Amino acid sequence: MLIKYLRLIHAFARAFWILWIKFPRLSRERKLDEIKNWSKNTLKILGIEVIHETSLTHIETSPSPLMLVANHVSWVDALIIQSIQPSIFVAKSEVRSWPIVGSIATGCGVVFVDRGSPSSARRMVDDLSSALHNGYCVAGFPEGTSSEGSTVSLFHANLFEAAINHHIQVQPLAIRYTNPNTGDLCLKAAFIGEIGFVQSLHQVITSTGILAKVHAGDLLSPQGHSRRTLAHLSHRSVSSQLELLSA
Repeated sequence: MLIKYLRLIHAFARAFWILWIKFPRLSRERKLDEIKNWSKNTLKILGIEVIHETSLTHIETSPSPLMLVANHVSWVDALIIQSIQPSIFVAKSEVRSWPIVGSIATGCGVVFVDRGSPSSARRMVDDLSSALHNGYCVAGFPEGTSSEGSTVSLFHANLFEAAINHHIQVQPLAIRYTNPNTGDLCLKAAFIGEIGFVQSLHQVITSTGILAKVHAGDLLSPQGHSRRTLAHLSHRSVSSQLELLSA
């Protein structure tokens, strides 16, 4: 277990080196590659194997930016999505104060939002719009909170305003964590209740293995939708995909 922690410390140190030393000299494409490779490596260190239940080629090769939305179980969700398609993420403002990870998130351009503040939500839409305008994919978890991963709570609509404003397609994703030996739902990664980040990290890294299954739904066009109807359509897609992963 000590070796796992040492490898994770090395990964965190490498993240700081990449973000503050390498990034200023890299093109956007190289930056995204660095984020993708770092995320894949960190998942391996954590003992999380990611299985793609559907083809994700269209996401990785899309010539236009996408908005990726998924159900929310854990902070690990962001690593999984970054390993597929590096994106500008939306995260709750508390993440900024997490040890080490908060600094890494800030360096990656994460958009922090106070969900109880209308002005913060407005700034979030503006920041995502700017990212999309500059050709970046954006990603978030519209539930606004994490769960055990067996169901999907209703989606908040604010996130989808940026997709509508810029005519960006939405890519729904479902993520389910399972026990690799039994196939049952695994709660080791679930970031729920009063658990803190450090405790959650320890819970993940000391597990005997976690299998993360990812299922991609059909791309959703924002044309003709309000942010509420697009949120509802995305929620229905993610819920249906999660049921498939649970079957």
